[in-house]
Amino acid sequence: MTTLEDRIAELEDQLKQKERRLQELKADLDKANNLVERMRDHVQDSSDLIDSWIEAFGMELDESGTWAYAKWVSAGEMWHDKYVTVVQEWNRFVPEYNATVRRRNVGRPLAASNAQRETVLKLHKAGKSLRAIAEDTSLSLNTVRTIVDQRDWRDRTSIKHLERIRRDMGEERTWQSRKRTRHGLPRRIDALQRQSAELRKEAKGLK
Repeated sequence: MTTLEDRIAELEDQLKQKERRLQELKADLDKANNLVERMRDHVQDSSDLIDSWIEAFGMELDESGTWAYAKWVSAGEMWHDKYVTVVQEWNRFVPEYNATVRRRNVGRPLAASNAQRETVLKLHKAGKSLRAIAEDTSLSLNTVRTIVDQRDWRDRTSIKHLERIRRDMGEERTWQSRKRTRHGLPRRIDALQRQSAELRKEAKGLK
């Protein structure tokens, strides 16, 4: 049979458990409030960073209420596109020009036979000096120098030929990827600003 003293002791134990649980809940609430405060600060810092980007790129709200870049950003993209177009036109022109130059046979005829050319290149590859090769082959020093330079396309005749402009396509792909990111950034900024305002408003209601 449960006595009155036993019942009182049981109720006191239950009360102590409730008090401990209440303290745990208060501690959790303090942690949650601290987290909300830090998240509020983070949202504010993010908002300030977005404002800095807007200022750095001279962005302004357009008629639809969406952020748009300053004209100089679009002008930079326009000049890049013009550069790409000019390079493409140049590269299409190079083969036509070089074919015309070759037909005109630019430069004086080389005073050496094919056999003599092969001998010169073989001796040069073996490490002989141009002057020594000229003495061994009875060719002039200028002729020997021209033969060696022609192999590397460094002679005066070869230099008259135009060369294609070799663009770094990896760099171009990076440019195009960043261009797409830039174009999508204004709308993302607009959406983030609205979301940040809503979160700050909601966080104030938790105090």
